[in-house]
Amino acid sequence: MSFATLHSPKLSLTSSFGSSLNLAEHLDDSEIWQAYTRRKSSLKKGGKSPKQLPHPLRPPDEETPLVPPAKEEDAPAALLHKECVSLSLLVTILVVTLGSSFQFGYGTGVLNNSEAFMLSYFHSRGMTYTLVGWSITVSCYGIGGLLGSIVGPKIIGRHCGRKATLLWNNAFLVVSSYLIIEARAWWWQAIGRIFVGIVAGVATAVVPTYFSELSPIGIRGAVGTMHQLGITVGIVVSQWLSTPSLNIYGSEEEWKNLFVVPVVFGLLQCLVLPFCPESPSYLYQTQGREQAERALKRLQPNDDVVEMYLDLIRDEITAADDTEGVFSTRELFCDEKLRKQLLVGIAVQLMMQFSGIDAVFYYSTTIFYQADVADPELATTLLGIVNVLVTIVAVKYMDSAGRKRLLTISWIGLLASYSVLTLSFVLKPYYGCMDMVSVAATTGIIIFFAFGPGCIAWFIIAEIFPLYARDTAMAVGIFINWAANWFVAFTFPHLLEYTQPYTFLVFVGTAAFFLNFTLKYVPETKGLTVAEVTEEFESAPLPANCGFCPASMSNESEKAESIETMPSSPPP
Repeated sequence: MSFATLHSPKLSLTSSFGSSLNLAEHLDDSEIWQAYTRRKSSLKKGGKSPKQLPHPLRPPDEETPLVPPAKEEDAPAALLHKECVSLSLLVTILVVTLGSSFQFGYGTGVLNNSEAFMLSYFHSRGMTYTLVGWSITVSCYGIGGLLGSIVGPKIIGRHCGRKATLLWNNAFLVVSSYLIIEARAWWWQAIGRIFVGIVAGVATAVVPTYFSELSPIGIRGAVGTMHQLGITVGIVVSQWLSTPSLNIYGSEEEWKNLFVVPVVFGLLQCLVLPFCPESPSYLYQTQGREQAERALKRLQPNDDVVEMYLDLIRDEITAADDTEGVFSTRELFCDEKLRKQLLVGIAVQLMMQFSGIDAVFYYSTTIFYQADVADPELATTLLGIVNVLVTIVAVKYMDSAGRKRLLTISWIGLLASYSVLTLSFVLKPYYGCMDMVSVAATTGIIIFFAFGPGCIAWFIIAEIFPLYARDTAMAVGIFINWAANWFVAFTFPHLLEYTQPYTFLVFVGTAAFFLNFTLKYVPETKGLTVAEVTEEFESAPLPANCGFCPASMSNESEKAESIETMPSSPPP
């Protein structure tokens, strides 16, 4: 549940995963109202009215935005004006951003500048650390992320809640830092990277949900963006600390301190988070109304507002109880009505990783070395700063420009940037200025990625799937995203070694493919209800049957559907 505050200042900002949890986060007030008006018009024309609940704010259904606006005639406007952003909420957001979201970004960027002096450290002590070993170590982060995205919400979170899950996550953090710092062989660090990947996977799965359930809807976009901003800040801090020319921790003597830093931030979270409020929705479901009320009073001190929120949580839980069980992954792949949405959802998740952005984040220092940039580590750090700034700017236009338009512009920009980067490598022996061209092209890659798949991949699934299938579709999307993350991280150093100076032609090809896919198959979801998006997919030129499901089960599904649609009595 999120606090409905229709009169709070609206900041249309985008988060990494938080945006995927609620379509309303990405619709400004006018768009919500437009969708609501369309829905009312359809009802006047004879459409079936949805079930009305006692509270004027209905829970989500499959034909309206997830959090529809209150009715004009009965919205308690006086109560909405009494909402506020409490100190407790601000402290919780800050602590979780630094203690969890930051760890995701730090783990992503910490090895980028560290390859040279860490390998030198091992070699000087007679230990073997090959290119294959290093690529395995780097790519194990993706394996850990895959595990963490399952361990966080499905195992720990189901029994412990949001806060306790994030607190237990610090145990994985300590283990990872110990294994990397005290490594007796390269594979110790590979195992350590799996553990730090688990930390990142738990953060991606739990933090956005926690933020979404704590924050008022009027600033939910801004709160969600703190997760993404924490990730980008973590990347740039790790790169700044590991840059040799800055003389901080970027050396054979000091590199171990790089892996003490995340433990310090984890300790901060362990000290402060226990005193922060738990998710009211989780408390209502597991411990009852009284505990949820206590948490809400820490977030919203007005008693009338708290009662309104408690009623809304009750209605949402009641609506959820009306569903017939859990929609499984098998059912998702076998449901032909959702086949086109599934294809687009998977493709957009693959866009994020096969855009080549992880190759840039993980190996940009190596790329700059081969381009003969004067200070490759410093150049990588400056790229991290650009990433932070572009992330802040990109969220401003996410709602106004539209998803498909931004994806299209992004892929055109990535196609051009990768082409220029490849050309700079090819022409480097003939023109001395090509090193600056390669830096400019890499900067362009980060900018265009942030405006397109970097933001949109996380929440488009929430916009194209109906409520009953949304959680399962998100789980499939997270799995595919982390699997692709591992694949790119593992294969790219070998690609870089054997195909230079033409390495990035691969991403020229993927950019061209995804540009074509976006133009043909990705619908514009801005301002549309799920029902309207479904109509868009019905006319999309995508195959409805792709062999995902065994024929027997598909036939059973068709028979069941035909039985459900048969008349109860024969016609006269």
